[in-house]
Amino acid sequence: MKQQSNQTEREQVRWARKRFIAMAGTYFLGVFNDNFFKQAILLLAVAAGLNQIQGYATELFSLPFILFSAWGGWLADRFAKRRVVIGVKFLELMAMLIGAYGILTMNWPCVLSMVFLMGLQSTLFGPALNGSIPELYPRNFVTRANAVLKLVTTVAILLGMALAGFALDLQLMSTSIPFGRIVVACAVVCIGLLGVLASFGVYSRPAGNTHVSFPWSGPLHSIRDLVKLKKDPLLLLAVFCDSFFYFVSLLAVLVINTLGLQQLGLSASRTSLLAVSLMVGVCFGALAAAKITSHSRWTHVLPWGSAGMGISLAAAGGLVTVGGGGQFLLLLCCLVLAGSFGGLFLIPVTSFIQVRPGAGDKGKVIAAANFLAFSCMLLAGRLFPLLDGHFQPAVSMQILGAFSLLAGLVISLVLKLKLS
Repeated sequence: MKQQSNQTEREQVRWARKRFIAMAGTYFLGVFNDNFFKQAILLLAVAAGLNQIQGYATELFSLPFILFSAWGGWLADRFAKRRVVIGVKFLELMAMLIGAYGILTMNWPCVLSMVFLMGLQSTLFGPALNGSIPELYPRNFVTRANAVLKLVTTVAILLGMALAGFALDLQLMSTSIPFGRIVVACAVVCIGLLGVLASFGVYSRPAGNTHVSFPWSGPLHSIRDLVKLKKDPLLLLAVFCDSFFYFVSLLAVLVINTLGLQQLGLSASRTSLLAVSLMVGVCFGALAAAKITSHSRWTHVLPWGSAGMGISLAAAGGLVTVGGGGQFLLLLCCLVLAGSFGGLFLIPVTSFIQVRPGAGDKGKVIAAANFLAFSCMLLAGRLFPLLDGHFQPAVSMQILGAFSLLAGLVISLVLKLKLS
């Protein structure tokens, strides 16, 4: 009987893999476009001395998750997820057209409006896509599927962030508008169109809960959904850990941009490589998490992952403060290590949030997790100007490291209460 069960599971994995490719491709293009454009505007803002734009952009990207996460969860549970994905990809294309105009004309209100639309399409897109993973794969394979998807999306983030700096530095011909900005504008529109085409290949499965009522109260509905998670303390812990990760990682990326461009005097492309090194580490950590964790055994990596992030970020900040030869290479290594611990921390948390809820509640729970995560990211956008105004970037990095190390200790104490 066990052999027959294993055979059935392998057949389901083979069946799901072909459908997973279209979903991963759609996700890859969207994530690449988001990060390519966002990194380009952040670099342009810092280069122009408009450091506060980084905070504004972060807040505007996070705001839709706070206002409309409940709506995204409702769409994912109420309709076939393929229909949701296709509709949202058309919204992304519209956002990229607005953003392309904004970056060509350096119209900051237009650019920031596009950032808000990027956040809105991600709000509606996330529950539908993430909720479909446990629909495709057997429960025991969800962690590995998430590791692969995290690898795909991290490569998209890496390429987006790295190529943004190189694209802006391009000077292949003399134009009235800097050539690099023209490249960025054309690229985001073309990739947005490819994303629309790829979305038609996403697998369609019937809606999980066609009778769920529309959450008119929006954020209040998300708060109520979070409060209800008290009945499942382990799921609530996973949601809080997910939010903590995105809070720290976003602040780290914002600090890295000012660290590279202003404190170290690096070019846009070399500054992007600092952020890329963090994402490379996330890939390594994700693959490690797929090997040493499972749906039933994952909490043991949380304290080590958080503490490892903290020590590595603090080391990166200390390295810049001390200075010395080979600083850039050592800084890259510290950030790779921080990302590795981050990936080890994040993947089992993400998988548990996807698998734990019932079939008709996955969208709702994922949306509630997004609501909390992006509320924390909005807070990060608010905190960044305070850090930037009072501390050197290297010191801000050390503060983030200390906070992550403290969080690891708190998580360890919570787990000792035998929450699971």
